[in-house]
Amino acid sequence: MRIGIIAAAIGGILAAAGAGHAAEVRNSSFVEPNGERVLQLSIEIAAPAARVWKGFVDEETLRHWNAPVAHVDLRNGGEIEESYDPKARLGGGQTIHHRILTYLPERLLVLQNISTPPGLPGAAAYPKIVQVIQLEPLAGDRTRVTLSGAGYGGDAASSQLYAFFVEGNAGYLQSLKTLSEGK
Repeated sequence: MRIGIIAAAIGGILAAAGAGHAAEVRNSSFVEPNGERVLQLSIEIAAPAARVWKGFVDEETLRHWNAPVAHVDLRNGGEIEESYDPKARLGGGQTIHHRILTYLPERLLVLQNISTPPGLPGAAAYPKIVQVIQLEPLAGDRTRVTLSGAGYGGDAASSQLYAFFVEGNAGYLQSLKTLSEGK
């Protein structure tokens, strides 16, 4: 049941994004010299970085477009806690909980997972992954958003989690683009 909620949420994001837009997401993933994989996806959004940034750190914006349950303590060492399940409670076992390792407003957000709801494929590997969210302002009030997940090993849990986020992060970026461009 719990995996069904996560899968349904990701499926909904992918459906909302539209299959025809998948080409807009660039996959520049790579393998580090130590053998760890980095999942790296990016997209260009026709919106200024300040608007795109809100999609990551503004509680009301998060609740509107991505996670109906959300709390953000935006500071180095702060936390982001959210859930795709509107019945979940903050501090409960049904939320995704990240520690903010560091951030630069409207430019960079670095996260590490603290906990996730049961049922996420490869969940055992998730606390080892460092997520780097980069916003690069471009000419004409455009922004390139790059999501990088570093630390995926060669073990089964890492491979399951990597496969899950290849699709999930692409849909997430498409949905963020739709939100930020006001479409």
